[in-house]
Amino acid sequence: MLKVRDIRALPFEVPLQQPLKWGRADELRALEHVLIRVELSDGSIGIAEAAPRPSIYGETQASIAAIVESYLAPLLKGAELGSFQCVANLSKRMDQIKNNNTAKGATDMALHQALCRATGTTLAGHLGAARQRIRLSYIVSTGAADAVLADVADAYRAGLRVFKVKIGKDIATVTETIRALVARFPAAQFYVDANQTLDEDSAAGTLNALHDLGVIHCEEALPVERIRARRALRGRCRMAIIADDSAFTLADLRRELEFDTFDILNIKTARTGFSASSAMLQACAKAGKDVMVGSQASSLLGCLHAAIFAAQAPVTCASECSFFLKTDADLSLAPTIRDGWLSLAEAGAALEELIAASI
Repeated sequence: MLKVRDIRALPFEVPLQQPLKWGRADELRALEHVLIRVELSDGSIGIAEAAPRPSIYGETQASIAAIVESYLAPLLKGAELGSFQCVANLSKRMDQIKNNNTAKGATDMALHQALCRATGTTLAGHLGAARQRIRLSYIVSTGAADAVLADVADAYRAGLRVFKVKIGKDIATVTETIRALVARFPAAQFYVDANQTLDEDSAAGTLNALHDLGVIHCEEALPVERIRARRALRGRCRMAIIADDSAFTLADLRRELEFDTFDILNIKTARTGFSASSAMLQACAKAGKDVMVGSQASSLLGCLHAAIFAAQAPVTCASECSFFLKTDADLSLAPTIRDGWLSLAEAGAALEELIAASI
């Protein structure tokens, strides 16, 4: 029986072409991430990317390295690893350690990847991919209208056709920017992310006005703790509502399903790994909810993991697995995005090359 031999946390940094801003004051200038490396008893290696976001999860690059090496690795070393369920059981064991979302999520993904390599199984087959192409979306950089239009134009030329625009600070200005985007890119689709910044009294009117412009979804319009207000907003809003910050975990998702606060779940494998993400995916399918997959501002490695997960049938919306285009890194291994779609086969091949290069 395969066993977990070793788990290591290796900090790394990837520069961004330009800072990413969101919410009221958050800004990301570089990806200061951690590579989680798992080795099994037969020598098989699995890797995954942990993405610290101090203002979201409270994790830092240093805290992830510390929790993995001091707590998660001792907890998992020597454990048997023979199936998807074995990894899911180990993921539940990791939940003895509270919070530390992306440290645990990346460790879970690295365990799954190592198991695939040990058994000669593709990650797509292991996860149950049901389609050969994944529809992608792109997170638009905030800024002046000209900069936003230029960013979308560059991404459109790179093959993207669905775009997420950050809103919240100046609704009148961003509305005019979106109007310009819709006029200039009539074949594209746009949705917005408010990062919990809208005013409760005016949110429905704001979103309905954006819907009239052609905006299709809104992510987290109101503060997470305002659960009844969020449920009421969904009833007054003509636009589909995306749950993200309100559903960090499977337990969070169950609460949101009970209150019926959303239409689309944004699953981020970076914070829930493949095990919990799969359970969340099935819960949404059972409840008749749509799903997209996000990458938590990941480099190429994290984006590929997220994209391959997004090839499952219950994922019905374009998924945010294109953030690697914003990095100032060597993307020679990156698969080509064609008219909004990513080939599953090409994503899998690129992932194998990345793993081979890291060993």
